[in-house]
Amino acid sequence: MALKMRTAKKLAIFFTSIPREKAVSIMKHFSMQTMELIASEIRSLGTVPSEVQGTVFQEISEKLVEGVGPVGGEEVARNLLMGVVGEEEARRLLERAKPKKPKPFSTITGVSGQDLATILSNEQASTAAIILGFFPPKKVAEVLSFLDDEVRSDIIVRLAQNREADNEIIERIEEIFVQKVTSSISPADEEERNNLGGPEYVAELFQNVDKQLEEELMGAVQEESPELADKIRELMFKFEDIVKLSDVDVQKVLREVPTDKLVIALRGATPEVYNKFTGNLSKRAKENLQEELNLLGKLKKSQIENERKAIVAVVRALEAAGEIQISGGGDEDVYV
Repeated sequence: MALKMRTAKKLAIFFTSIPREKAVSIMKHFSMQTMELIASEIRSLGTVPSEVQGTVFQEISEKLVEGVGPVGGEEVARNLLMGVVGEEEARRLLERAKPKKPKPFSTITGVSGQDLATILSNEQASTAAIILGFFPPKKVAEVLSFLDDEVRSDIIVRLAQNREADNEIIERIEEIFVQKVTSSISPADEEERNNLGGPEYVAELFQNVDKQLEEELMGAVQEESPELADKIRELMFKFEDIVKLSDVDVQKVLREVPTDKLVIALRGATPEVYNKFTGNLSKRAKENLQEELNLLGKLKKSQIENERKAIVAVVRALEAAGEIQISGGGDEDVYV
């Protein structure tokens, strides 16, 4: 049975009945006004009968067991964390604790390229490009191979452009398109990607198509934006990719590159690249090149990069002339 006395007096009895350090650790969380009321009751508190003390403890114990109505939410979590780690750290913890949304179109990345192409053929090129921008480049290459020439040309031009996605539009497109796909196709798990294209994306995509389709698609980009086409070409073959050329083709490249330029380009190159070049030189030429490398002073990074780009330009020119082979298709190694 609850005692008919003020709450402050009950608390005064409770705090004077427990170890002082525990009373202090609890009371410091009270407001100043509440502590004044309790202190006043403690000052006027005389001897407390054991049965009164027991009843107070029982009542407090029942309150603790009963607790308060469990109410959660963002604000409750923030207030609890703020009391423990402060406002700024509480904000960071809540931000990290937010559940992550699945990537757009992640539920259908396993659908076959042919099935996706069939459904996408009825979409506008702009919409199709947005959808395909969230798929791995290899998957997009597969899808494009099943589309009509005009359609895939429109799509590749849009994929080559750096674009920002409006979340609301993406969510709406995903809702409609996924419903179309899942109504007739059961997707399997596959690699996920979350971007909307760009030159790097298309450069990687081109590495998964055959030479004929690559030239067709590059032609579409070239017609729309020569600048974008140049960026894609630059990304498709890099100086480090020299190691992927055959020795015969490297020798053809070396005939077009002056030794003094090669020396600069090889400054700081990986052992693989260095060995690829020097392995196709005569013993005497290799010794001369190494000697010139040893005599080189400090070089600007831009100077080295310029010479490497010049060698890459030689590789592209030789490939365009049909002198060397740096591309492939299917499951073979693909470099361009």
